Amino acid sequence: MAGDVADGDVYPVGPGPGILNLSYIGENVIAQIENVIGVIEGEEEPNRYVILGNHRDAWSFGAVDPNSGTAVLLEIAQRLDKLQRRGWKPRRTIILCNWDAEEYALIGSTEWVEENREMLASRAVAYLNVDCAVSGPGFRASSTPQLDELIKQAAREVQDPDNTTQTIYDSWVGSSNSGVIGRLGDLTSDYAAFVQHVGVPAADMRFGGGYPVYHSMYDDFTWMEKFGDPTFQRHVAMASVLGLVALRLADEELLPFNYVSYASELMNSAEDLEKEKLDHSIDVSPLIKSIQDLYTAAQGINIEKEGVKGALKVRAQ
Repeated sequence: MAGDVADGDVYPVGPGPGILNLSYIGENVIAQIENVIGVIEGEEEPNRYVILGNHRDAWSFGAVDPNSGTAVLLEIAQRLDKLQRRGWKPRRTIILCNWDAEEYALIGSTEWVEENREMLASRAVAYLNVDCAVSGPGFRASSTPQLDELIKQAAREVQDPDNTTQTIYDSWVGSSNSGVIGRLGDLTSDYAAFVQHVGVPAADMRFGGGYPVYHSMYDDFTWMEKFGDPTFQRHVAMASVLGLVALRLADEELLPFNYVSYASELMNSAEDLEKEKLDHSIDVSPLIKSIQDLYTAAQGINIEKEGVKGALKVRAQ
């Protein structure tokens, strides 16, 4: 490299090349892990489950990962307790899960899903995950497509903790993310087993993106207080959005799923596949026709749901 040296401190990284020999001495042990599960039984559909989860094990202090998520889950539990004291009971059962051993290949949640596979496949409504709940400003969400609209609706009902003149949704669509909801196709948190082993609808939400102290000893309360969430209002807002999504899934007579979003996502993937097939003699038209049929059916279901909702409102008056 050549050129002028910038003003300020200089930290040489050469001259190199260098060789560093490391010896790791560790002890392999078999340890017991413990998941903590809390249940609020549903009154009308007790065998249908809305599941919320967060892991509690951390590489070090874990103020962001996972303790911001733990704080959010505990806040939601406290709010649900207050509702119960006022006489509220959910229509469907709500299960609150605190997972162990997430950092060891998602063991806590994965073992629980595998142990309860048949029950979850037939009875689980959705799984809502919260992990690194707060690492900075800016709302972000990932989900399976049928939950997209529900997340957006909840974000419209909560004030942005960093701009009191707007809702979270307003700030979200005006950001670089532009209201885009990601997909849960990876293995980075506890939603993986629910989505990939059993096919349960799922979502994961957070404030902030990547942060410089991830998985280090500097991910502590001091960093959170100075940089991640100085007023801790992002934590409060995160609990509000996630809690609203959970309540609608647990209480609405008609599940608030929107499969038009799901069909649109499938169509985008099919169109990408058609572009990538290049010179291969692959006919994707039957696939596209099936997705179009799904889209039409989903639109019909939405129209029918609105009609039923209107009738229910009239009946309740």
